[in-house]
Amino acid sequence: MARDGEKKIIDKILKMAEDESTKITAEAQKKAGEIKKEAALNADTEAQDIINHGKQEAKREQQRIIADARLKAKRKKMSMQEQLMQESFEQATKHLQVLMEKGEDAGNNYTAIITSFIAEAAEIIGDQTLRLTFNEKDKQRFQPLLSQLSEKVSQRLGKKLSLSIDEKSLSTLGGVNVKSMEAAVGVDNTIESRMSRFNEELKAQVTTILFQN
Repeated sequence: MARDGEKKIIDKILKMAEDESTKITAEAQKKAGEIKKEAALNADTEAQDIINHGKQEAKREQQRIIADARLKAKRKKMSMQEQLMQESFEQATKHLQVLMEKGEDAGNNYTAIITSFIAEAAEIIGDQTLRLTFNEKDKQRFQPLLSQLSEKVSQRLGKKLSLSIDEKSLSTLGGVNVKSMEAAVGVDNTIESRMSRFNEELKAQVTTILFQN
């Protein structure tokens, strides 16, 4: 009987050990599965992060390339516009030289232009006695026309003006420098000064004419 009791106890102990071993094995397998699953999930997440990062980098690079291309195109366009405007100004200067040489060009009359320059200056100065200074060639051209200039400017402004031509001459392409005889007030209406004063306005007008389409 005693031996039977001992055997039962031993069997019970072995059974408990076996059950515990089975339980531990099952938990270990479960834990291992969870670890593998988590590792796989982390690997997928990391892989997706890498893919997303790559996509973002590719998008940024694409945007950089597009921005760079647009900037280069803008610079090239501005360079071409500047070149075309420069050529336009040079061509205009040549026409002015022909106009001042011949007195007329493409329907423009140099005497009428000078009359307009004097009237504009006279209106700004406000005095009625004015001295005109030209380059040497224009001084010789307009000296015989002084009475005519005075009459036309007076008619335009609606008041009698007295004009005289300075004995000194200017080193200028053309146009006229107008000064008051009574005060040290003057308006520089030489071609160079007018082009300089109205440079930005001229550029805007040339840009509109050349690139309006």
